[in-house]
Amino acid sequence: MARNELVVRGDRDSETARRGNTLIDYARPWLAAPALIPAGYLTHWLWGDLGWGTGLAAAAIAAAGAVVTYATHHLTHARTWYAHHISTAMTGGSAAWLALATGFGPGRPLMDALLIGGWAAAAISNVHLWARSQGTAEAAPKKGVGRILPTFAEVAAKLHLKDVRAKLTSDTEMQQRHTLTLDNGTTAEELQSRGKELASAYGVAPGAIRVIEDQGRADRAELVITKKDVMGKLIPWEGLNPQHVGASIADHPLHLGTYEDGEPFFNQITNRHSLTVGMAGAGKSVYGKVKMVQVAARRDTFTLAIDLAKGRQTLGPIEGAIGWPAYTKANARGQLAAVKRAIKDRANYLADQGHSQWVPGCGLTFLHILVEEAAEVVDFDEIVEVARVARSTGIHLELSLQRATWGNLDTDTRANLGDGICFGVRDFADASFVLPDYVTEAGCDPSRWRKSKPGAAYAAIEHVDPDRHVVAVKMFGPPTTDPKDENRVLKAAADSLPDQDQKLDPITRKAFGDEYTAFLESRGRTAAAPASSAPPVAVPEVDDEELIVDEAIEPIVLTTPDDDPEIVGDIDSEIPPLAPEDDFVIAPKKGTKGSAEEARAAVDALMEEWGPGHEFKAFDLKTELREMGVERSKSWLYGQLSRLEEAGRLRHEDTGAWTVLEARQLVDA
Repeated sequence: MARNELVVRGDRDSETARRGNTLIDYARPWLAAPALIPAGYLTHWLWGDLGWGTGLAAAAIAAAGAVVTYATHHLTHARTWYAHHISTAMTGGSAAWLALATGFGPGRPLMDALLIGGWAAAAISNVHLWARSQGTAEAAPKKGVGRILPTFAEVAAKLHLKDVRAKLTSDTEMQQRHTLTLDNGTTAEELQSRGKELASAYGVAPGAIRVIEDQGRADRAELVITKKDVMGKLIPWEGLNPQHVGASIADHPLHLGTYEDGEPFFNQITNRHSLTVGMAGAGKSVYGKVKMVQVAARRDTFTLAIDLAKGRQTLGPIEGAIGWPAYTKANARGQLAAVKRAIKDRANYLADQGHSQWVPGCGLTFLHILVEEAAEVVDFDEIVEVARVARSTGIHLELSLQRATWGNLDTDTRANLGDGICFGVRDFADASFVLPDYVTEAGCDPSRWRKSKPGAAYAAIEHVDPDRHVVAVKMFGPPTTDPKDENRVLKAAADSLPDQDQKLDPITRKAFGDEYTAFLESRGRTAAAPASSAPPVAVPEVDDEELIVDEAIEPIVLTTPDDDPEIVGDIDSEIPPLAPEDDFVIAPKKGTKGSAEEARAAVDALMEEWGPGHEFKAFDLKTELREMGVERSKSWLYGQLSRLEEAGRLRHEDTGAWTVLEARQLVDA
């Protein structure tokens, strides 16, 4: 046969299922074996007495039977266990018996073997018919295959899926995969929209069906059916792989979890950034720590981390694997400034060495920067600049947030983050900001999990083939579900690593400068002096009594013209209050408490002025505030929008715009 496919036409199977099994259905298999007896007499009568011609005839019958048996085997490969194995065996056995009957006659013992074997197969067929009528034909799992699902032909008949041809390509304990050929203008989108119907017909969970569009041909797709849900099971991280400890970051990818079909999930983080999103309790933080410890175990890496939301609560237990953590806004700002200097110096160094990007052994340490709860970073513009230029210099930036909407992650940053990993989220819109369209359109929806399955995620990463982006991943977790055990293995692994500072290259150390030196000193460690530091200049101590004033030198007196000489007064004169029309306001210094209160008041005043129903973009708000003399960072601006949203004053639309709601009492965040 040219292709191994099942063609779905009509709904005869569904009609049979509706009317049930009849007596003829049970009797038909018992008549198959006796029907071969006349055929055996006929072939023996035609060729049984031809001498060498008898052998040729028997061989021809055997060859023809082999072709039919081969075709039966392939055409029923996607059917049930019975349809595949029993049908193939019966076809091959019938052909072999007919070839023997041609040469030796259909008498005994060939007739006895035919009747006994044929009626045994008929009994199996009757049991299969009865079990299917009871709805249990597919309940018993086949060893190595797991749960037996209905055939695609049976499902297509139930759902009236005409013009669809299916070829079974894989059937494991975890998953079943089919290659679909779509005829007469049928598209993958039509099947994707019927995902829940397919799940019901197959008897699996609503999110266990994925229809993946073929990017090369619109008339092709892949149907993936998850038979066994492993997302709800805990897969503990066993600790560092001894073969990876001390190796280069480029030698082995990071082993971070297991796909739902049982394949390991690896990620090679060189030459790319990543965005990790998941709601609280979805397993995002544990994943970040497992990744951090594995990176720190390599000989040519240096790790940095920023967490302004929880401080040391999340990352403190693995500080042995973090070369430079920052838990306050001031420290985060200093760390980002140091990283920006390092990017420039590292780029210049690579250019001098003739490298267009970081390569192992180039003399620079590979940097891994984790920014936990990135929406809390004091100045998100710094992150945008780092993401734009850091990739080729051997820096991997990982931003971790609970939501990645337009409000807290702008388009510029999103465009520079190649990998997207989405854990359980609050709603489907949150996932659409992280995962590519072809992943979400295939039926991948992390909002089904929320935080009920910690560690479950979809990973659209460049390291693996895009076909794997639609396969869910269970990331490694703690040893048990007990919160007190979350860091037990992680802390032991982090504490076993050597001092991360020893691996930092001189170019980067020099660029980190005073900020990194101050961090080391705060930990009671001595920092290596930057190569560009000049020796301190000795300043002699001078006693006040040794100071000599030359009275011959005339002092210099600076005078300024009096703008209003009619006003007479001295330092003790009382200043009268100004009239209301002459009042004036001195703008408070940016960063003071007064300026923050006035800036918030300006935002609230704009909301009142615009009124309910007014729709605007964040850029519009920033422009209006600038005209009012209020200059604030982008992160502060988005913080105010979030404050108003929580207070019920604003609604964040899916388009990224904001809509003013009816007036109500505001509560300052």
